[in-house]
Amino acid sequence: GGSGAAGGSPLSEAAPLSPLSALSPLSAAGHLFQCRGALLHRAGRLEAARAAYRSAVRHGCGAPAFVGWALLEEEAGEHGEAAGLFSRGADLEPEHAPLHNAHAAFAERRGDTDGARSIFRAACRPGACGQARSFVGPDLSRCSALLHGWGQFEQRAGYERRAAVLFERAARLGRGCADDCARAWHALGSVRLRQRRWDDALEAFERGLAGSPRSSPLLLGAGLARASLQQHEPARELFRRAVAEEPRHGRAWRAWGVMEARLGEVEQARRGYSGGAGRCPGP
Repeated sequence: GGSGAAGGSPLSEAAPLSPLSALSPLSAAGHLFQCRGALLHRAGRLEAARAAYRSAVRHGCGAPAFVGWALLEEEAGEHGEAAGLFSRGADLEPEHAPLHNAHAAFAERRGDTDGARSIFRAACRPGACGQARSFVGPDLSRCSALLHGWGQFEQRAGYERRAAVLFERAARLGRGCADDCARAWHALGSVRLRQRRWDDALEAFERGLAGSPRSSPLLLGAGLARASLQQHEPARELFRRAVAEEPRHGRAWRAWGVMEARLGEVEQARRGYSGGAGRCPGP
C-alpha cells in the first residue's frame, strides 16, 4: 500500500465532488487518471484501465480510484486482488462511505452475507469512521449514505425491520445533504408502505419532501400513502405534482390511473394511463 501514501496529497481532497480547481496539482492529476481509468474500463480496455487506476492512486486520488480498480479486478475474476484493493482504500480513507458500500456489495455478490454485514459494522465502529461514531461533524452526508447502503443490504437479505431502523437513522442524519436525506426518507416510507403502515409511510415521505419538495419519487410515495388512507384529493394533487416534476415517471402515471379507476373516474383514469403511455417507453 506504499504507492497511495507516496502521493502526499491531503486525503480529504479526494472527495469525488470536489472541483479540480480546489485540489492540489497532485490530487487533481489523480482525479484525471481515475476518470481515464473509468472510461477505459467501460470500453473494455482492462489493462489500460488498470494502469490508469494505478497512476490515479500514485497521484493521490484515494478511495474513488481504489473502488474503480477493485471493480475492474472483480470483473477480471481477480477476487483476491479486488478485496485487497478495497481494504487498502479503507485504510487510506476510512471515512469514505461509498467505498464501504461498494466493498459490502462486492462481498454480497460473492454470496458472503456475513462478510458484507461485517464490513458495515467495521465502518461504523468507534475509531473507524468519525462521523458514523459520533453523528456530528462536517460530513454527516457520508454517514447517511453509509447507513442507507447498510439498510438496502439488510432489505435485500430479508431483514426489513432492521432495514427500517437503518433507513430512519440515515434520514435523521442527512441534514448536511438533501439528496442523501431524501433517499433515506423514501426508503423508509417504502418499507412502511409494504408494511401497510400508511400514517408512518406518509410521515416519512413528507419529512423527505420538507427538504426535497420537487422529488418525484417522494411525491409518488406520499400520494400512495394518501390514497391508501382514502385521502383522494390530496393524493390526486401529489400524483399530479409527481408527473409534472418528472413526466417520464411511469410508476407515478400508473398509480394515478389506478386510483382514478378504483374511484370510477374513468375519464381521468384514461388520461393518466394515456399520459404515461405517451411519455414512458418502458415499464
